[in-house]
Amino acid sequence: MGNTLNEILTELMAGYEVSLETFSHLPDLVLICVILGLLWVSKKIYDFFTPYELEYQLVKADNKAVTISFVGYLAGVVVILEGVLHGDSISLINDIISVLVWGVIGILLLNLAGIINDKLILHRFNNKLELVENHNVAVATVIAGTYFGSGIIIRSIIIGDSTGWVLDIGLTVLYFLLAQLTFYLYSLLYQIITKYNFHHEIQENNVAAGIALGSNLVAVGILLSIPLQMSYSLIFYFTWFIIGSSLLAFFRFIMDHTIIPMEKLDEEIHKDQNWGIAILEGCFSIAAIFIMQALFT
Repeated sequence: MGNTLNEILTELMAGYEVSLETFSHLPDLVLICVILGLLWVSKKIYDFFTPYELEYQLVKADNKAVTISFVGYLAGVVVILEGVLHGDSISLINDIISVLVWGVIGILLLNLAGIINDKLILHRFNNKLELVENHNVAVATVIAGTYFGSGIIIRSIIIGDSTGWVLDIGLTVLYFLLAQLTFYLYSLLYQIITKYNFHHEIQENNVAAGIALGSNLVAVGILLSIPLQMSYSLIFYFTWFIIGSSLLAFFRFIMDHTIIPMEKLDEEIHKDQNWGIAILEGCFSIAAIFIMQALFT
């Protein structure tokens, strides 16, 4: 009888400890709800900044191009919100305020990045026309790459050490604009190292050209995020960008002459519109950045 009573009490205590452990995760559950709310807000903000009705294009028009660009946007938002959750927890209220403020700032900056990149990187044609009227998947893949790459950059700026609200926001905007400038500079470099006009190819819905440029922009986003997490030094930032851009060009050359020596990389993308090779180029570019990060940080 005594043993049975002890067993019952032990089971009750174990259940009590499990309940306490469950309640200890309550703040995390609250923050998950906040993040889900911010994802909804991000969709509304995207609707506000885009000159077309998103839901109609996704569902009624069955527009794959708009869907791809929106997926890239959501990926950028998720990366930013993951960064917002970094840092030491002070209190649940403080965490909620911090997540809301920096989440909204990050989402607004991502939408601003979309506008800037449309005007700078893909400036030779009307992106809205290409997405909505022509269902141009090549344009969509580049836009998705700019959103995802920009999201990675914004995340790296947000997770830095705090220096006070005003200075934090000021530095975030400053380095965000700097990163968008270097994003554009890389697109100019990419046009130099390729033997085809990527604007023309992308406008003609060459999906391979879109994937190649879009994935390279993701690689550049990873590249630029590294110095932004480590230092506020502009010299270090631009030095890292120059070295990284050179490494990307070198890896592209190596891929062209060792992985597919029987054919030219540019011809595969330009003439054959081989999007499989374009994915391979993107993988090589991202691998180059990870190798650089492992060696120099």
